[in-house]
Amino acid sequence: MRQLPDLHLIYLIARREFITRVRSRFFIIGTILFAALLAGYIVVQALVISKATTNVKIGFSGDAAVLAQPLKAAAAVEKVNVEIHQVTDASDGESQVKDGKLDASVSGDAGSPEVAVKDTIDPTVETTLNSLVRLTVLNRALTAAGTDPAAIESQVLAARINLKLLDPDAGLRTQRAVVGVFIAALLYVSLVLYGQFVAQGVVEEKANRIIEILLSTVRARELLFGKVIGIGLVGLVQLTVLGLVALATITRYQVVSIPNVGVEAVLGGLVWYVLGFIFYALLFAAAGSMVSRQEEIGSVTGPLSMLVVGTYLAFFWVTANPDSPLAVALSVIPPFALVIMPGRMATGDAAVWQIAVSVVLTVLAIGGLLTVAARIYTNSVLRIGSRVGLSQAWRGAD
Repeated sequence: MRQLPDLHLIYLIARREFITRVRSRFFIIGTILFAALLAGYIVVQALVISKATTNVKIGFSGDAAVLAQPLKAAAAVEKVNVEIHQVTDASDGESQVKDGKLDASVSGDAGSPEVAVKDTIDPTVETTLNSLVRLTVLNRALTAAGTDPAAIESQVLAARINLKLLDPDAGLRTQRAVVGVFIAALLYVSLVLYGQFVAQGVVEEKANRIIEILLSTVRARELLFGKVIGIGLVGLVQLTVLGLVALATITRYQVVSIPNVGVEAVLGGLVWYVLGFIFYALLFAAAGSMVSRQEEIGSVTGPLSMLVVGTYLAFFWVTANPDSPLAVALSVIPPFALVIMPGRMATGDAAVWQIAVSVVLTVLAIGGLLTVAARIYTNSVLRIGSRVGLSQAWRGAD
């Protein structure tokens, strides 16, 4: 009967890996440097955005066309360039807004125009239009002569545009898409980066012959599991620090609005980071055990890195074709699900049953990898010198 792993030994190994790495100069300096670069990039973007001119395409029709030139002049002061387009009527304007040719269509009476937009309107344009409409109503009232000034004031304050949302959910979908790409990119970078750290750690212990000392007190399986858990926690800490720095900088400089993506998107990203790291870390550790020099790591981890890259690139196709049977299949089958499914969860394209199936299949795949990776690691980690072939690593024979 196979002996179960000693959980206390795994904890001690994971603790050793974690403490050794987070105290290293490489981790501390690297984290500070990456955080500084990330914050600097966001600040630069904020400065560029603050100096940028916003272009807005607006179509006018009917009596509302008299608002076009005053709007263009007033908006220019706020660094908003209004491109004026003439449309035949309200229906034509709404059609062009839906097709993305126009950002807004203004039609109807100049004193109470209807402004059709897809999902939102530039705040400067909205404020300026409201001011122009009130001015129009005031001019008409004054022209009428003899009216009560209080009534004129009441009419002016009550006048405003009638905003018509043609696609109210477009903004939410855009925000979800941004979050989906961010989560997929985060998983892609973390899986490749920390997977390489796992492989390098294994090879380093082989090259220094430390592995022989360690295996005299613990079993190879326990050493493998502890190493994967320890390095995984290091990656989680570093990503958390970088995420907090980015969040704080974005909030301070208001580069973008942080969307309300829901608790499920955040928790989903964390769950898939854990599942994805365990999956690939086991593969990278097994691959690293097959070589003895740092220069040879690329030859065994290259295919794994390409697999992660290919999965990340496939995510964009899946996002563009969310209802495709192939897209659904790729999002539930590991290893593709590890990057694609969390992204689809954030965009709202994944059904509950698809999420459940992908999690179950991934957990089962990890269970199988635990056995496969442990066997390859056990049969290869003590072999110093030339690269160990896959068949030799599996059989454990010379």
